[in-house]
Amino acid sequence: MKDMEFAYYNSRVAKKAPGLGKRDLLRESINEAKKHRMPVIAYCQIQYDSSSSRAHPEWRMKDAGGKDIGGRLCYRSGYLEFIKQVAAEMMEYEIEGFHFDMLDFGFGPPHGCWCNICRKDFRRKYGIDMPDGVTWDNAWDQMLQFRCDSNTDFCRQLQSSVKAKRPDVAVDFNYHGYPPFNWVEGQEPVRHANNGDFVTAEGLPFKFGHYNPSLLALFMKGARDDRLVQGVTSRSVFDYHDFTVRPTADLKWEVFTYLAHGCQCTVVDKANYEGTCDPAVYDRLGRIFEEALQKRELFGHRPVQEVGLYYSARTRDWFARDDTPKYMQAVWGAHKALVQSHITLGFVMDESVSLERLREFPVIYIPHAAILIERETELFRQYVAGGGNLLITGLTGTYDKFGQFVTASPLASLIGAKLARIQADHPDNYIRLPGQLAEGQGKFLLDGIPADWPILTWGPLAVHEPTGATPFGELLVAHRTPKNIWDWRMSPDKVVGPAVLVNRIGKGAVVTVPCALDAAYAGDYRVPEHRKLIRNVIRHLNPRPPIQVDAPLNVEIAVSRNDADRRLHVHLISFTGPPTSADVAFSKGSRVLPPLMEEELPYRASIRVAREFRNATVSEPNASIFAQGRTIILETSNCHTVVTIVMRESA
Repeated sequence: MKDMEFAYYNSRVAKKAPGLGKRDLLRESINEAKKHRMPVIAYCQIQYDSSSSRAHPEWRMKDAGGKDIGGRLCYRSGYLEFIKQVAAEMMEYEIEGFHFDMLDFGFGPPHGCWCNICRKDFRRKYGIDMPDGVTWDNAWDQMLQFRCDSNTDFCRQLQSSVKAKRPDVAVDFNYHGYPPFNWVEGQEPVRHANNGDFVTAEGLPFKFGHYNPSLLALFMKGARDDRLVQGVTSRSVFDYHDFTVRPTADLKWEVFTYLAHGCQCTVVDKANYEGTCDPAVYDRLGRIFEEALQKRELFGHRPVQEVGLYYSARTRDWFARDDTPKYMQAVWGAHKALVQSHITLGFVMDESVSLERLREFPVIYIPHAAILIERETELFRQYVAGGGNLLITGLTGTYDKFGQFVTASPLASLIGAKLARIQADHPDNYIRLPGQLAEGQGKFLLDGIPADWPILTWGPLAVHEPTGATPFGELLVAHRTPKNIWDWRMSPDKVVGPAVLVNRIGKGAVVTVPCALDAAYAGDYRVPEHRKLIRNVIRHLNPRPPIQVDAPLNVEIAVSRNDADRRLHVHLISFTGPPTSADVAFSKGSRVLPPLMEEELPYRASIRVAREFRNATVSEPNASIFAQGRTIILETSNCHTVVTIVMRESA
């Protein structure tokens, strides 16, 4: 109803789209929706409001030199009162909610607002002048917080204004605190996920990859206190603005990924230029939504999650800084490895971490979180001492809060080893697991991994000297030949330290793999052994989870529990697409085109239940299951299938 130029209803404060004439699209939409008892949510764009920027130059964001920042309006300016007026107008109609879009500071430099209002407010709050640009010091730390405060205060004042007039109207804000977004957009994962009545963000597999709907759903669930989460996708193949329509199976897979993880889902359609809609979109959505309604009793129950995947916003901002994959790739790879291993997970956030939250998971996995502050490490110590298990990878705990290397890791007592040095100058490093491990305590590491074979783990590594931990395997650096043009992709050379460290503390255990094998699994040189080593460690730390699933790699699982009637719901979501092609232009690099899923193909899976159960049923009429002791065998040809297991009272 309001974009960067026009309003699409009879507005008194915003410029109405000139092509509408006397038409009022909001009134027309509400009148039609009433016939079908459909709620109407009004879309309102915030940033990149070109018409407001032209009319009110005093609202524009300024760079450090005092120049206007194109398309961006200051959150502390009079623009807030204008948006409140726009919202008040729309609430004169029978709308049931708002979606406020584009609450960011842009997606590139300059990174903030240096207008006179912001400069005065910053000095009043911190007692110093704003840093004139990115300085990566204490003043910049305060600047990052100030930016986040500006955004959050805008959202909360706008929501309060809406609720004061109509408490029944829902409010949500488009969210950019999730991967792959970093400090640039000015949003923190937890703080900004808790703005609004629920949190909304975009999955978009054509942009962020086919693992992103799952990662997004789980990430927002971990960031949002009340777990009220919405994923958004598009009917189109490439973005929101082309007039293609995704195949039914492709859309269904994404919609049911959100639903299986306890989220709601919105699919964005784009009307034709003259205002008509494409019937193919609604034919396909109709079939998907009909199935979702038939299964609605299977969604929204308490998740059963084995691994808590730890996310460090401080590492995102102060270690990775402008090189987002420097940290984020390890998170992507960890999520991908767990999903393909059929290990259920949830996210644990550094902003809101507590001992109670940690104890919800048998295993906490900390992938490459270079920056951990004292409060975090103390919580990890208490968690492990009480029987929890940690998996630590990469350079976790080797940098201070400002992103500077520390010579003594705060995790040394947990790891059971002293940090000797970091090998970060060359990324081609290797893990080797000797065959002799098969005869001792380290045999769990070799499941599915060739013995004595160096596995390339592209990324940095940390060299540790054990002080109490038991070391297994070897980390190797590559050969160095300065005159070789492939100097960064050489074969393994010498051993520099142990590959795996196992340390028992109290009732718990800590396993450290001090190289970036998870980051490698999301990178150019990914191999199955990265995933298998992660799986082997998790299964060693937690050998008997409530549910273990053996299924093809393209199948994701989500498990939930209905405590009222002792039912476990095992959701199996499969994506099956043809091999991909590439759009190659050597002057611009290459881009892999993601596949589209056209068919729901059959597969077979087994579900092992840790305790005795009464019976099991399956959601799909054309699927089959049969039980063999505590193992359930499933055969299905649906991209979403739910196996419901009724547990015995003693379980």
